[in-house]
Amino acid sequence: MNAIPTSPLVLPNVRAKPFRLSRTAATAVAIALVAVIAWFDYLTGDFSLTVFYLVPVGLATWFSGRARGWFIGLLSGAAWLVGDLTLSHSDVHPLLPYWNAAMPALIYGAFAELLSALQRFQAELEERVEQRTASLAKANAELDAARMHLIEADKLESIGRLAAGVAHEVKNPLMTIAMAADYLARIVPPTEPDGAAMIQDLREAIERANRVISEMLDFARPGALSLRPEDFHSIAERALGLVKLEISRKQINVVRDWCDPALRLSLDRNKMEQVLLNVLVNAIQAMPERGTLTLRTRINASCFTTEIDDTGPGMSAVHQAKLFEPFFTTKPPGQGTGLGLSVARQIIQLHGGTLHLANRPGGGARVTIQIPSVNNHRT
Repeated sequence: MNAIPTSPLVLPNVRAKPFRLSRTAATAVAIALVAVIAWFDYLTGDFSLTVFYLVPVGLATWFSGRARGWFIGLLSGAAWLVGDLTLSHSDVHPLLPYWNAAMPALIYGAFAELLSALQRFQAELEERVEQRTASLAKANAELDAARMHLIEADKLESIGRLAAGVAHEVKNPLMTIAMAADYLARIVPPTEPDGAAMIQDLREAIERANRVISEMLDFARPGALSLRPEDFHSIAERALGLVKLEISRKQINVVRDWCDPALRLSLDRNKMEQVLLNVLVNAIQAMPERGTLTLRTRINASCFTTEIDDTGPGMSAVHQAKLFEPFFTTKPPGQGTGLGLSVARQIIQLHGGTLHLANRPGGGARVTIQIPSVNNHRT
């Protein structure tokens, strides 16, 4: 699987910050404009200036709203009426000035309605643009996450194939070396203490190499699960029993905070024990003497959660980003292959769950394992 790199989508800022006037200031400016236009009407006696009243009407509508636009429109009509009555001749019908003022006032009101509708349309359009921009940004983030997931899956698949090939190629020579060690153990005289010690070192080295190969094969092919209803607490106690010597040596205090009653989950007992053993060993090795190891379990309608807390130094941000990368380890040479957490996460994922590792707020690290609790039952 080859991932196709894509450049991130950059969305421009489509909204420029508009110029705004306060409602009161816009209304005051509009009234002043009406007064100025009316004064020019009176001085010139030319009522063709009526079109200029659209300017204060538009100003008031755009910045102060439709109601104030109508108010300025009626005010403009009143100003027209006052000027017309002042300059009207005696031979003009007495109702004609009122008619002449009513018609422009209605036109101004219609203009205010039209401008208000245009403003509402612009606001709706801007809102749609914002929603579309947010939707595109979300889709871009999801696409970027999916692309990174594909790249990681491609990388893990390649590493898995390489690990399987290396494991098979190394396993046969190791078997030959192990047979040679058994042969040497039979022919070396008991009077040769150095020879016996060297054979013991050789067997320990073979055992360590076999363990590395087994982890590589587990990583390359986790295998199918053998699911049965199991008591998770019983599996955890079994894993704690396997590391009790190390716990005693470092005088670590173990705190059990189990949910009650216990829950029987559909689990592969051996693989889940492998996960817990790996997590416990990492926690114990990270802690100083007299530390505290806390195992906590919780259950709700859809999910079973276990948390394993230690009081070690925690993890740096650089290490935290690489913890699940194959062959990455912070342990000294000979103490780890860097595959344990990768294999553990694969096993939990095969169970349909998740495994997360993070620093605790109070110090130390926390491993959180969540497994769906559907179709499981309490005991």
